[in-house]
Amino acid sequence: MSKSYYPELTERLAELERFRELLDQSNDAIFLVDADSGRILDTAGSAPALLGRDKGRIIGATFYDFLRPKAASRVAGVLSTQGTDAPLVTELASPDGATVPVEMTIRVANGPTRREAVVVARDISERKKAERALRRAEDRYRSIVENAVEGFFTTTPAGRFTSANPAMAALLGYGTPERLMAGVTDIRSQIYADSGDRDRLMQLLKTRGGATNFPSRFRHKSGRIIWVSLNVRVVRDPSGLPLFLEGSCEDITARKLAEEALRDAHVLLEKRVEERTRELNQANERLMREVQERRRAEEAAEAANRTKSDFLSMVSHEIRTPLTSILGFSKIIQKKLEQIFSGLALPDPRLQKAATQVSGNLGIIISEGERLTTLINDVLDLAKLESGRMAFTMETIDPAELVTRVMASTSVLLEGKDVRMVRCLDDGLPAITGDRDRIIQVLVNLISNAVKFTDKGTVRLSAACQDGFLRLSVADTGIGIAKKDFGKIFEKFNQVHGGITDRPKGTGLGLPICKHIVESHGGRIWFESTPGKGSTFTFTLPLPQPMSG
Repeated sequence: MSKSYYPELTERLAELERFRELLDQSNDAIFLVDADSGRILDTAGSAPALLGRDKGRIIGATFYDFLRPKAASRVAGVLSTQGTDAPLVTELASPDGATVPVEMTIRVANGPTRREAVVVARDISERKKAERALRRAEDRYRSIVENAVEGFFTTTPAGRFTSANPAMAALLGYGTPERLMAGVTDIRSQIYADSGDRDRLMQLLKTRGGATNFPSRFRHKSGRIIWVSLNVRVVRDPSGLPLFLEGSCEDITARKLAEEALRDAHVLLEKRVEERTRELNQANERLMREVQERRRAEEAAEAANRTKSDFLSMVSHEIRTPLTSILGFSKIIQKKLEQIFSGLALPDPRLQKAATQVSGNLGIIISEGERLTTLINDVLDLAKLESGRMAFTMETIDPAELVTRVMASTSVLLEGKDVRMVRCLDDGLPAITGDRDRIIQVLVNLISNAVKFTDKGTVRLSAACQDGFLRLSVADTGIGIAKKDFGKIFEKFNQVHGGITDRPKGTGLGLPICKHIVESHGGRIWFESTPGKGSTFTFTLPLPQPMSG
């Protein structure tokens, strides 16, 4: 070889090496194949990665070994010609049996000694995956559209249906999409009840490219008018020219009828509200007049109650003064006569009888005088309580000491009776705050009533703490209270009789006074009773609240 060609040859070889390196960096698999035998003469690019074997194991192998039988037949047919005019989509198989979808181009050239083919195979796995995903999405979309309750459609800009789903056809009364597209050739004149709606919709599409929740009235195939809500957009080509319109249609006839009914109801409601407001204003005026009249009546009643209380207080004081004298002198006379008669021997029976009658009459005077004094005291107490003028002296009270004192002071009531008084106190009862004398008055009254109506058995006085209150109970085993009298127990001047003529009589004010005293202390009083078995009167007094913080 002449030295003058050596530099040029070296440069050509270097260029070939660089070109080969570029080919090897290609993402495509490149094969040089003997077109007649199918033997691979050379390879470059991503062939080793695509086939899963190194380059040395590829060169010399038959190209058909990497193809499925059907694909091998197709490629053999191409190699027998001048190659492919369009890419051939097939699959390459690796030795382990895995297949790779490829897009293959084949060019055949006649060499000096043989025909050779350049085969370029591009891996289209991702494209195939995308195509499958697209087909699945299209299938899902088609299924959704075909089974949707809402109508879907496409139309030409001029106003003819090009597609519709079954719901759209049913909405307009045509049964099937095919019948709809065949029966409706001009949407504006055949479908729109007011062609002006179509014109307004087209203007919106022209200016904004779409319309959302556009209300319109459509003409059903049967001739009736329905309300619909349209969502429409324009689909354009790359140059901006409109290709077609696509959208959805919802039947809102029921909603429109409901809205109209609601508007009518609203008008009617407004009318009724206006009438009712007028009636309420009139009623309010009447009520205000009644309130004013009632307030005047209450003020008059309060004034009358104060007058009554003042009168009772005055009369009671006026009666108490001579009554005190009568009682005092009666007791003195009774005592003097007892002294005189005890020192005399009266032989005449008539004189003895007269002396006994005088002594008995004096006893009646004293007994009735004391009863009248009790009545006057009760009337005065009740009048003060009702008018709110009763003054309470609040102090700390030990419940156990209070019960002991009350039982001691009332034990005299049990003399001559087969009745025992029992107490039942919880341990560690906390102190309470109240008017000692008034609370004693309540307990004494309840015990007195219990003893009065109990001939045999027990009177139990109990004390316990419950729910923030001291709970005091007086229970007896007496005659009980009839159910018909339950509602009258705390009424003024009410006396419940047990059906025995010799029952001691009271004033009928004791329990009303007890109720006022207990409620003035923030408690309440109630009773339980069974005729023939006894009664239990219970009242509560609030316990002191613990200091916060």
